Amino acid sequence: MTALSVDIQSKCFGSHQVLGPMAFEIAAGERVALLGPSGIGKSTLMGLIAGTDPVFDGRVSRPNGQIAMVFQTPRLLPWRTLVQNIALIPDAGGEPTARARLAEVGLADAADQYPEKVSLGMQRRAALARALAVEPSVILMDEPLVSLDPASAQAMRGLLTEALDRTGASALIATHNRAEALALCDRVLELDGPPATLRKDRASPLDRTRRADAAAVDALCREWYGDVR
Repeated sequence: MTALSVDIQSKCFGSHQVLGPMAFEIAAGERVALLGPSGIGKSTLMGLIAGTDPVFDGRVSRPNGQIAMVFQTPRLLPWRTLVQNIALIPDAGGEPTARARLAEVGLADAADQYPEKVSLGMQRRAALARALAVEPSVILMDEPLVSLDPASAQAMRGLLTEALDRTGASALIATHNRAEALALCDRVLELDGPPATLRKDRASPLDRTRRADAAAVDALCREWYGDVR
């Protein structure tokens, strides 16, 4: 079953073309990486898919269920606590559900803290909990591990995997990190440009169990790209 279908012809800002032709589908429960260097247009494409930017030439068919997005910056309201940030979301179930979602990402004890009082990694976990609160069938994640130290990135990667395993949601994860893409996803869409176009669409030979093995991920990264960056 197809959870998301994307057929972009062009996206321009004025006379500047950011996205060129690209088309792909994501199956129900599939995890797909959108891999490309910083500035290539990944965030722009995610905005088109999420519906936050409706001005483009092409078509996006979204699922009948909820679609949620985890932005590159956590985008938490600084004057509200973590639990209040999540409870604000329409149809998210209010404070009881918000506290349950925060507990699932290891933030039960920080639920009543304000964003500025917790680390960036904890803010990112809260943003993930906010996305999960609406029980989405598709989650879009824009550089969810960027700017995290190695230990925090590893912990967040584990939380993302656990959340997707638990919910069965499909995921499109934008990243510039090749090893991260291979560790998280079933398939990798490689962007080239400018303007950004889909250069390769490759299925990973690693199943979800083997992707937890850093050595296996590094070996595939060297095979595909010649390095592990």
